[in-house]
Amino acid sequence: MKEKLRAAAFQMATGPDVTRNAETILDAIERASAHGADLLVVPECALSDYLPSPDLDFELLAEAESEIARRAAERGLYVALGVVRRQGGRWFNTAILVSPSGETIGSYDKTHLFEGGREIFTPGDSLPVFRCGRWTVGLQICFDVRFPENWRILRGKGAELALHLSNASRGARWKLPVLEGAVRSRAAENGIYVVSANDARAPQMMVSAICAPDGTHLAQAPQDEETVIYAELNLSEVNSDFLAARRTDIWRRPENRPFLLE
Repeated sequence: MKEKLRAAAFQMATGPDVTRNAETILDAIERASAHGADLLVVPECALSDYLPSPDLDFELLAEAESEIARRAAERGLYVALGVVRRQGGRWFNTAILVSPSGETIGSYDKTHLFEGGREIFTPGDSLPVFRCGRWTVGLQICFDVRFPENWRILRGKGAELALHLSNASRGARWKLPVLEGAVRSRAAENGIYVVSANDARAPQMMVSAICAPDGTHLAQAPQDEETVIYAELNLSEVNSDFLAARRTDIWRRPENRPFLLE
């Protein structure tokens, strides 16, 4: 990706039908490409739905992923896609990052699992970043937004842009301002851009948004509506103002260290 890029977040109504989900994502790729996007982010578990069936057809899932990668290559887009992965008898809630050449250049397994997901998925234990042209990019998934440490680690590894894939819907609408504030805070406290794509089904617990490094919204989706939002990102706007003001000496004091290790 170049220094200035156009990002898109697809607020998508996911469901259990892998084929239908794939067709919907392919259509979003076409729409994003037509609007000049360089990057498209879709929700958590967008191909299978959150808490997928134990009978999930992984062969069909792989075929759908491959078709999405091919379309990304045809349209020259980066695509961040939420999938379910099975390895060694264990299931993982995963975000993959597909390059404009159609290759999967990175993946991230959700590290913080919410209720329901803990009974199905194995948590990840790695916070990787990926180089995408001029940008360094990190991935986060849904409940991870509640844990600032993840995002600070990504920033410490050089991330200038965080892609947040979520499936926070069909739940408590009171969380709307809370989770909106969390996304904006993760952007502002780290001086990075955040592109957050959430499931569209009502009632939403957060809406999709693209945040600037100062925490302001560059774009925000309407509630409970399937749509694609867009914003222009400029690498020169990423900053380290808050990082430079941190009192790291306090954290190193003996009386404070046990808390950090709990």
